[in-house]
Amino acid sequence: MRYLILVFLVFSSLIAKDFKIATYNVQNLFDLVNNGSEYKEYIPNTKAKWNKKNFNIKLKHISKVVNGIDADIIALQEIENLNAARALNRALGKNKYPYIYTFFKKNSDYIDSVVFSRYKIAKKYSIKVDGYSRDIHALVYFLDGHKITLYINHWPANKHGFKARAAYAKKLKSELIGKKEFVIMGDLNTPLRVNKSGWGKSLRDILKVGNFDKPLYDLWYEAVPTIRYTHVYGRLKNAIDHIIMPKTLFDGKNIEYKTNSFGVFRAKYLLDKYGYPKRWKLTKKGIHVGKGYSDHLPIYATIQTKPFSRKEPDIVTISYLKNMFNDLMPVILKNVEAIRVDRYGVTIADGKDTIKIYLPDNKFEKGKKYDILVKKIGKYHRNMEIRLCKILKEK
Repeated sequence: MRYLILVFLVFSSLIAKDFKIATYNVQNLFDLVNNGSEYKEYIPNTKAKWNKKNFNIKLKHISKVVNGIDADIIALQEIENLNAARALNRALGKNKYPYIYTFFKKNSDYIDSVVFSRYKIAKKYSIKVDGYSRDIHALVYFLDGHKITLYINHWPANKHGFKARAAYAKKLKSELIGKKEFVIMGDLNTPLRVNKSGWGKSLRDILKVGNFDKPLYDLWYEAVPTIRYTHVYGRLKNAIDHIIMPKTLFDGKNIEYKTNSFGVFRAKYLLDKYGYPKRWKLTKKGIHVGKGYSDHLPIYATIQTKPFSRKEPDIVTISYLKNMFNDLMPVILKNVEAIRVDRYGVTIADGKDTIKIYLPDNKFEKGKKYDILVKKIGKYHRNMEIRLCKILKEK
């Protein structure tokens, strides 16, 4: 009997336990109580038609999304108060969460973030950013015995200028000194790539977030370029919601990012014919029409307690890669040559076999040889191509 118990304990210690996390800006979930802090179009029972009917439609729509994501821990931005959060949790039905963590202040005049969780926290606290109303919130968990801190963010919008988001980036950077295992998540109102006006510099230049060459790794680099967005303004698609991790979550110790688990929740009912999020719709006069979900798409990832052993990626040829499936990724291509570079990507070769890398994140130079880690493949006009990879070594 003792032998069986020992075998069970050893076996269970080798099993990785998964914890799915997500973040979603729900676009203004207000309740039906008029406490004087509402946006004009969300004052209950006025000509704007923020009434019981539209409130219930909004709850039904957002709860459908939250149920579809099925995260263990989900951060929700733009919720008015605890009353609105509880109403949303009730709308989840049998899937409602046992723990709701909020950070609302008395007499607050702004919406804030809420966290629905299937796990109890060890501690929570807020980090004040001088001169700004929204705080950065921290939740400390012990997941399967491993400590990890989730930093929940909702930074000022682009219209408030670089200075506002720089203040949040600087404050968060100072908070992270000495921290080992954590996740930064939420609506940072900052795109993955810096645009011509400098929008995005707060992440890249201050917080030092980027691909794996930076101290902090943005999980957007785990997604193929064509779906790297959560928000559309005009016709411009941007990835302004983020899940960011330090390299300690990729070192094979304690708690880890689960390979290929990052994604954008892109259920068909959330997207219009252009692939834009079906935002909660108001007329030009600010009247609710009872249609849509949010102007953001949710993103998610999985962290896990790692098993004892860790499998290294297989080294394969291009010919072999073309016959593989994505669930066998990642794999390594060694000593491949960049034989053609154009605006759509690069064609690589290992002898006679070639394959296209579509819109790579790394810069390739014609004639040079590389070792690359291939994360995702796909087909375009019946031709296999690499959709996601990173350079391991340049030769």
